[in-house]
Amino acid sequence: MKKIILLAFTICTINSCKKKEYITIKQIVSDQIVTITPNLKKIDAKDSVSINIPAEFEIETYDSSLESINLYYVINQKNLMQISEFEMFISNNKPINNLKFYLSVEKPLRIILREKNHLISKNYARELLKRYNINKSLEDFKLGDTIKLVSYNQFRKENSFILNDLRKVGDTVIITTRKKGEEIYKPTKIKINW
Repeated sequence: MKKIILLAFTICTINSCKKKEYITIKQIVSDQIVTITPNLKKIDAKDSVSINIPAEFEIETYDSSLESINLYYVINQKNLMQISEFEMFISNNKPINNLKFYLSVEKPLRIILREKNHLISKNYARELLKRYNINKSLEDFKLGDTIKLVSYNQFRKENSFILNDLRKVGDTVIITTRKKGEEIYKPTKIKINW
C-alpha cells in the first residue's frame, strides 16, 4: 500500500513540475452558420459562388508576460491575408483585426475564422439550396447578398464531399506569441479538422 501511495505522489509531483504551455488552442465544432456569398473574383470563375465555412477555436493564455500574439490562417498551403481573404470574429460575431487586446482576458477566448474566397460551382450551390429548402435564386446574386444555409455542425455531417476535399490539403491555424523582453516568437500550430 505504501508503494502505491508513493508512486501516486511521485506521479503528481512530476506532473506539477512539468513546464506548462503558456498558450493553448483547440478547435471546436461550431454552431455558426455556413453561408453562400457572391464570388468576389468574378473574372476568374463566373459560374462560381463563395461558400463561407466557419472554423471556430478556443484560445487560452496562461502567462501574463505575453506581449504579442498573431494569428496565421493557412488554407490550401497559402497564408491568407486578413480582411481581403478571411475574417476573424469573437464568439458574439463581433469582427476583430487582431488578438493583442485579448491577451489579458482571463477566460478562454473563442474566435471564428471565415475564409472569403472558397469557391464552389453554382450547380453545387443550387443543390445545397434545394437540400436545405431555401427558395432563393443565384441568378440575381450581387455583392453584399448572403444566403444562410445551416450550422457548420449540421453541414459537416451532411456534406462530406466538400469537406473531404478540404481535408486532403491539411489546412492549419498558427498562433505566434512573444513574451516581454524576448525577441523570438513561439509558434503554436493546430491542424484544422474539417
